[in-house]
Amino acid sequence: MEMLTAGEVALRIGAALVLGGVVGLERERKNRPAGFRTMILISLGSAAFMVVAHDIIAQAGPVPLPGGGVVGPAETSRVLQGLIGGIGFLGAGAVIQNKRAVRGLTTAAAVWVTAAIGAACGLGFYITAAIVAAFTMFTLVILEIVEDRFFPEPDDGAFDKKASKKRGEDGVGVERMRGEDDPADTHR
Repeated sequence: MEMLTAGEVALRIGAALVLGGVVGLERERKNRPAGFRTMILISLGSAAFMVVAHDIIAQAGPVPLPGGGVVGPAETSRVLQGLIGGIGFLGAGAVIQNKRAVRGLTTAAAVWVTAAIGAACGLGFYITAAIVAAFTMFTLVILEIVEDRFFPEPDDGAFDKKASKKRGEDGVGVERMRGEDDPADTHR
């Protein structure tokens, strides 16, 4: 195993930047917390970890272990395992739970798959990275259209009913909704 040339490192990191950016643009378009720059950074970081792991192993060469076996190219899987665990914590930060629903799961999944895209780029698996990026975009864009058409989210309309009580001539709802316990609410 040889160390990577500067050109190969730039190609791997550049591919991670572009493919992570594609996923990030879709998330940014939907105004999600993990958007364009965040997805690029996740992809870049994953690629960088894999490039560094490759070069450390290439530089050290096979190292015999006391109990038998050697430290070599297969150790890259340990870097992947650590990366997957770390990205899980990052994705968990995107998930928000309230009384009615859990939100942010798609963003968390996008964080996770973007890390996989970056790792594939870092390992030089450009075709795999491009295919995963294409299928990710298919899932985030095309399947959202299918989902919205055939499985629309139920709308209880609770907020709209309250807002419709107090609308101006232009049809826009009031800035602040008065609650039942609000002493300024005289519409009871």
